[in-house]
Parts: sequence; C-alpha cells; structure tokens
Amino acid sequence: MKRNIIVFLISQLVIVISVYSVYGKISLLGYINASFFVSGFLLFIGGVVFVVRTGSFDFFMKSSRKVFARKGQREVIESMRAPSEVISASPAWFFIAGIPTFILMIVALGLYYL
Repeated sequence: MKRNIIVFLISQLVIVISVYSVYGKISLLGYINASFFVSGFLLFIGGVVFVVRTGSFDFFMKSSRKVFARKGQREVIESMRAPSEVISASPAWFFIAGIPTFILMIVALGLYYL
C-alpha cells in the first residue's frame, strides 16, 4: 500500500513539473492535459504488458519467426522462448499508477466544465 502511494505521488510530481515547464504556470487546463498524457502512457504500457504476458501474442510471434526464417535456422527458431516467458514485469504496477491519475484527470475535467 505504501509503495502504491509513493508511485501515485511520483506520477503527480511528474505532472506538476511538466505543467510548469510547458505552460510556465500551474493551471487546471494544464493539469488536465498533462495528466491525460501521463495516465494514458501508463495505461497503454500496462495494457501492452498484460497482452504480452497472457500469451495472446505468442502465436503471432512464433508464426512470423517461421515465415521470415531461413531454411537453416528452423531449429534455432523452435528453441526460442515465447514473449510471455521473457517478460517478467507485472502490468499491475502500471495500472495502479495510471488509474488513479486518470480518475483525477476526469474529476479535474468535470471541475473545468462546471
């Protein structure tokens, strides 16, 4: 729980620094824009890691390796590990960092339009 709070605070710090460096001042619209990019990036990376780790990308990689391989390399390609076995990162870290930031962006967007 403590680690999740630290990750959330670091993402908020990155947002505030990027808003100040781009706009020169802290504003609600700048926060909305920056938090959209930060949370979108984190959620996208989490989604990619989730898809690769579940094994749904393994068949595509195995097939493309077979298609583009030379005749003498078939044995080497068969011994290669699948992408789901190679990636050991957990997508939960990216989702835990991205979802609260995205929710705060939605709340800030609601406040902006009120």
